[in-house]
Amino acid sequence: MLLVLASCTSATSTPRPAAAPTDTAPTDTASTTTAPDGRSDPGAASDPPTSCSDPLASLRPGSGPPRAADYASDGSLAQILRRGFLTIGIDQSTYPFSYADVADHNRLKGFDIDLVREIATDLFGSADASRLHFRVLPNNIREQAVANGDVDIVAKSVTVNCRRRAVVDFSSVYYESGQRVLVVRDSPAAAADHAKGLIGLPAATRVCTVGNTTAAETVRATKSLVPVTGETWADCLVRIQQGQADASVGDDTIMAGLQAQDRFVQLVGPKLTREPYGLEIAKTNPDLVRFVNASLERIRRDGTWLRLYERYVARYIPEPGPVTAPDAVYRD
Repeated sequence: MLLVLASCTSATSTPRPAAAPTDTAPTDTASTTTAPDGRSDPGAASDPPTSCSDPLASLRPGSGPPRAADYASDGSLAQILRRGFLTIGIDQSTYPFSYADVADHNRLKGFDIDLVREIATDLFGSADASRLHFRVLPNNIREQAVANGDVDIVAKSVTVNCRRRAVVDFSSVYYESGQRVLVVRDSPAAAADHAKGLIGLPAATRVCTVGNTTAAETVRATKSLVPVTGETWADCLVRIQQGQADASVGDDTIMAGLQAQDRFVQLVGPKLTREPYGLEIAKTNPDLVRFVNASLERIRRDGTWLRLYERYVARYIPEPGPVTAPDAVYRD
């Protein structure tokens, strides 16, 4: 039985042990952006780059606490400060990273949501509803929305890779996940040899993913499987419940959230990939990238990252021993 913890309106290694748009919405709800007919996904070019010098390397922040006055070379922060708010592209159906809590008046919650609230507090001094406008972005226009300036930042548990970095810039890595398999309990997919990864699933297993994700690429590359595409990850859970899919593959952060909503599904097997998450920011806004990285440095150092992890993630993805935030890597 589905416990509705997330709205279905739409939108990695593991953590190491030891011009402003006008149709925005306040911080606790989100407006929805859809792709016009014919709009292409710039991150899905016919011959996307598969390698780059170091996709995880971001722009180095200045020393000391995050101060907007320290980043004034391109004018991006000055424009945002004059406007008075950040516009953030999100999903609202990926429990526990970004979801609308129906038990709390659809208030937006999750690791990603609270992370950008911390960044807004560093920038404006507060993260109230006037300072953060959220927009729900489908994955197929996510990079384009950033590049076009429709949103300032995308916070959707996005894996940093060379194909996406060709279109947008990224913050330093703030979380590291890995793809895992979610199956129906006591099904043929559950009884498979999961040590073999996806090729261990029975032939013709119907596996649900969301388009323009690394998980969708992984499933398409496994010829024995039948890809099923959901509009959101919550939609994948509904497809499993309705018998339209046998399994789902996605980041463990997402799959664990689906498992928490339905006792008849379970995570199986080891992590299949490494999925380092970064915040997407336009290449034309290096000052914003550096400021965000300064804020992330503060979040790592002062215990905020660990508090977010313990609040939203620890109970669903337990790790042996202490957990720490990923180290930042810089290219300058």
